[in-house]
Amino acid sequence: MDNHEIIVDLSYLKEVASGNVEFMVEMIDIFLDQTPGYLVNLKEAIENKNWQKIAESAHKIKPTLGFMGIESARETMAEIELNARKQENFENIVLKHNQMQEVFKTIFVKLEEKKQELLAQDN
Repeated sequence: MDNHEIIVDLSYLKEVASGNVEFMVEMIDIFLDQTPGYLVNLKEAIENKNWQKIAESAHKIKPTLGFMGIESARETMAEIELNARKQENFENIVLKHNQMQEVFKTIFVKLEEKKQELLAQDN
């Protein structure tokens, strides 16, 4: 997955928030605050080849990506989770996880930009 292909579509969040910019900004802040910790847990689980923890960590990250409208990354997390639950394709899990490290850097930047746009239009 190329970082330039990452699309952050906040239409679902906007719908859930009924257009409430303050709520949308709060949800983005929560994502930016919590997700790095989930990613650390996922990395540690992979380093320890702990299938259950890999699945649990990927499962925690997956819906938040859907909520932020980052479908391509959500699908990758779903794939990692499924492989871990089946205890198969460990090399694929490692590969996808390594790709996601870079992808998340881009996601965090793009969400920060979206947040600034929302704050600018709210004033």
